[in-house]
Amino acid sequence: MRAPSRRGLLVPLPAVTLLLAGAVPLLAGVFETTIRVPLRPKLAVTGRERISIAPFLVASRDSDPREARKISNTDLDAEFRRYLTKLLSKRTKMTFVAMPPDVKLPASSLREVAENAAFWRELGARTGADILLSGVVDFRVENTSGYRTEDYRSSIDGRNYTRQVLVESTGFTFDVSLLALDGRTGARLLLESFHDRKETPKRAADERAGLFENLFSLDGQLLGLFVVREREAKRYVFD
Repeated sequence: MRAPSRRGLLVPLPAVTLLLAGAVPLLAGVFETTIRVPLRPKLAVTGRERISIAPFLVASRDSDPREARKISNTDLDAEFRRYLTKLLSKRTKMTFVAMPPDVKLPASSLREVAENAAFWRELGARTGADILLSGVVDFRVENTSGYRTEDYRSSIDGRNYTRQVLVESTGFTFDVSLLALDGRTGARLLLESFHDRKETPKRAADERAGLFENLFSLDGQLLGLFVVREREAKRYVFD
């Protein structure tokens, strides 16, 4: 039998830390210092819920066959779920529940998936999870080329000239809309979107390396849904 969910209880926040040791005097009796402000997780969680990750829709698979062919060597759904499981397993105290391999999403649009409370309620009962995750992922590889003008000094006469130089680059763009659902009621708890783009100054062939550069850049933002984080801010202290 599944343990009662404690959803709705917020994680107690630590007191704001005042770093007086690093205070910098500005004027007589005025000091600038840094404080660490705790940020609540965007999901109202205790941090010890049972969580399970359902399949994700892949945007390019349904919307643009040309983009789908570009990343044909990457199972974007599987790679993102594997990454998310590893990230949350290491950085939270949540218990991960295996998602049955035969689970298929009930629709091909995020809106319909999010509104199908009966599907999520049944899946929550089947897995015993308090929170279910799903959503939409998209990954694009864009090769571009063009000319730019640069200055150079001639080795022959020592004079400065300008010339046109061919520049090639590859851009990796990753987008995810993360959907969190209540495993008991099937109700939507949260829908949050994240975006990252990386560009290399040359044509790159390794799409998986580009994908994981995008994902690693999103670590902090994704964790912010589930755990307390700290943000530094400048404050002034009057003596």
